[in-house]
Amino acid sequence: MARSQRAESRMRSSSIAFCGVMAGLSVTLMLASSFIPIATYCAPIYGGVLLLPILIEYGKKSAWTTFAATALISLLLCGDKEAAFFYLFIGYYPIVKSRFDKTRPRALRIAFKLLFFNLSLGIMYALLTLLLGFNALWGDFIGVGVALFALFVVIMNVCLMLYDKMLTPMSLLYVYKLRPKFRFLRR
Repeated sequence: MARSQRAESRMRSSSIAFCGVMAGLSVTLMLASSFIPIATYCAPIYGGVLLLPILIEYGKKSAWTTFAATALISLLLCGDKEAAFFYLFIGYYPIVKSRFDKTRPRALRIAFKLLFFNLSLGIMYALLTLLLGFNALWGDFIGVGVALFALFVVIMNVCLMLYDKMLTPMSLLYVYKLRPKFRFLRR
């Protein structure tokens, strides 16, 4: 009885520690967005990829908790608020991807993913404008013209689809190459 309680306690402790380390790595990536301009969009995506091992090892509840902690800390500490909001609105995509992947046919699945992404970005930029007074951001978008704004939206959608395609091989890479090296994660 005592042995099983110790094993369960040890497992719980290792899961909390692993989630904490992954949250710390995600926050570090988010902080990098303050001084690396392109990291505004890259850091939240890489932070989302760091949720994959948590999702695989400990499930959705732990992944959501880690995401929430990372998002909150990023909102508080990150100098680049656009990156922090981008993580808040898109960083959890690896957790919900499996739900989208169950949709059939393929065209409908892609349409749902793009609709989700564009709605998330629209709400994010609206909140940035209303809550934080990011009116200059809209000025930047308007200043470049409608054609370049449309190109930005298209490029962001292509990036989402590439990100979506990348998540499955990244999961497999973790399961078959990295997971065997993490002996402490074994139950």
